[in-house]
Amino acid sequence: MFHNILDFFFVNLPALDFIFITILVIFIGGLLRGFLGFGPALLTIPVLAYIYSPTEALVIHIIMEIPSTLFLLPTALKYSQKKATFPLFISMIIFIPVGMYLVVTLDPQIIRRVISVIVLFLVILLSRGWNFKSFIGFKSMVFSGVLGGFIQGIAGIGGAPIVTILMARNDSEDVSRGNILLLMAGIVVFSITSQAFYGLISLDLITLGFMASPIYIAATYFGSRFYSYKGKNLFRKIALFFLSIIALTIFFKKFFLIFFSFNFFFLLFK
Repeated sequence: MFHNILDFFFVNLPALDFIFITILVIFIGGLLRGFLGFGPALLTIPVLAYIYSPTEALVIHIIMEIPSTLFLLPTALKYSQKKATFPLFISMIIFIPVGMYLVVTLDPQIIRRVISVIVLFLVILLSRGWNFKSFIGFKSMVFSGVLGGFIQGIAGIGGAPIVTILMARNDSEDVSRGNILLLMAGIVVFSITSQAFYGLISLDLITLGFMASPIYIAATYFGSRFYSYKGKNLFRKIALFFLSIIALTIFFKKFFLIFFSFNFFFLLFK
């Protein structure tokens, strides 16, 4: 999907230029991870998949995530609402295999587009100040986890609707980010376990992942510092903006729609 798009940019680039772009993308992904708690895979995996297979790119990204996840874990444990996120996470990982099993009978692209429209609709509502906190209790969180796990299994985009639900609780910035960080930590652990179970992890991929991790964790640190010092007031707007990018990218399968998303962002928050 992203291979043909990246060919347009990278096919004639010298090797050193491509290495620089890869490092830059990994660094930007780390900034997003440190600031928002989610979203770096949208940038890093397509670029890594230009060099390696999509499966190998996913493994390398998850290995990169290990040091950053450990770095962010104290913040996640401090600010997150564990009673809210635990049932969501457990129900999600239970239903990921269900979605994977049903992928042969349902069209993943239709599912992706439906979910992207729902996410975009919720982003518009949330950007206008609407929240659903009074409606999001234990049952709603379990249902969100079930839905997110099913979508993750069948279409690979379960994170976007779950993050949107967490944002819809209208908690403080610290709590919202803490919930996202804790959920992402659980997803990293589950992903590593699943990849190891299916024999996808090799010593070469582990080495590549840890070679890239110093750049990634350094950027994660800077993103986290920016949030702590000046970014709290921007957190909600940037998170909703990035969710809109994810939704539009999934719907149209075109990475260049990020440029359209900037116009969408200014329309929402002008």
